[in-house]
Amino acid sequence: MLHLATGTVIRVLERQTGMQVLEVKLSRQEAGSLQTQKAISFAREEYSPGDNLLLNTTALQLQLGTGGFHLVVGKSAGEVDSDVAPSEWGHIMKMRYSPWQLAVDAVEEQASPFHELFLQADLTLEGTPVLIGELHSLLPPAVLALKEKHPQLRIVYVMPDAASLPIAFSQHVRQLSRAGHLTATVTTGHAWGGNREAVTIHSGLLAARHVEKADVILCMLGPGVAGTGTAYGFSGVQLAEVIHAVSALGGTPFFIPRISFADQRSRHYGISHHTTAILGRFALAPTIVTLPVLGDERDCLIEQQAQAIANSSAKHVLVRGKAPASERLKALEQRHGLSFSTMGRSWEVDCVPFQTAVLAADMLGKSMQSGKLAANGEPRLPVSSGTLEALGLYLTRNEEQP
Repeated sequence: MLHLATGTVIRVLERQTGMQVLEVKLSRQEAGSLQTQKAISFAREEYSPGDNLLLNTTALQLQLGTGGFHLVVGKSAGEVDSDVAPSEWGHIMKMRYSPWQLAVDAVEEQASPFHELFLQADLTLEGTPVLIGELHSLLPPAVLALKEKHPQLRIVYVMPDAASLPIAFSQHVRQLSRAGHLTATVTTGHAWGGNREAVTIHSGLLAARHVEKADVILCMLGPGVAGTGTAYGFSGVQLAEVIHAVSALGGTPFFIPRISFADQRSRHYGISHHTTAILGRFALAPTIVTLPVLGDERDCLIEQQAQAIANSSAKHVLVRGKAPASERLKALEQRHGLSFSTMGRSWEVDCVPFQTAVLAADMLGKSMQSGKLAANGEPRLPVSSGTLEALGLYLTRNEEQP
């Protein structure tokens, strides 16, 4: 299904870097529909009341959770001959061969000033820690927890393409970047709009480290993931590839498991089946997995479910730590300026996902103090499975328990 409609601009509601929100009126209003609706444009062009638009209305036709927005394809009246997404040297196409393909300035390509860097066959992440997670909503607490205890860190967000493609759609990224908590962003695959563009997750991670000089890399899916209720067809499967890339490139992978006790769907209660599928079956290289200790009967379920991860042939390193207090979540949310919510639930209703993200950030920060991972340009040791085990032991011995 690809549903298109024409509409008219009523007014511009919001202008942000890389995105505009418009109030529009569809040419053909369906019975019971709102008189005016909202549409998002990712093009760099001016809109005025009365402009005629071609709109992609598919998501709202299917009643999907897109935030209630149509997507602007372009202006539909008069002659059009303009570049609405200008690039400097780019000829790498993202969203290739779709009607919305665009050329971007990829860091690896021949005309890029960084091309020589990517000709190095032995380029690595030099042990750089990479925090990996499925839910975009957990990006702010993880970033803020890191900056809270390590304000000097250069944190770079790498966004793969299994969920939202335009990074401008993320209010969290915009807020974190504006506040200086994120040093830079990199969009990989067919995702686009980051400070740097990369063709693959591998070169995106390397760009974060060597172009943007990241001390810590966060790699989480963008907003708008897809799921089918199966252990195969969900956006998070891509994170197994991310773990493999981090491992192959000599980085240090940390994984935020998806845990909730407010989601009443059995497959997402406790440790989500998404996490156990990614780590228990699809990931073939080890990662450090942080598990919160809640101090009540929920810990028993987490331990039972974690066996599928612990028994994986990848030999993941499970590290447990006391769940951060709710007061800290509240303070981090206030610092962020936007509410913490996941799957439509606030952190007050569903605090464990956010506690898990903050714990993972804390563990990563502590690992950098262990002497095995160093920040601020200091030498980093090559990362091996033995290094992960040593880090896990160090973190376990130095973590407070309830």
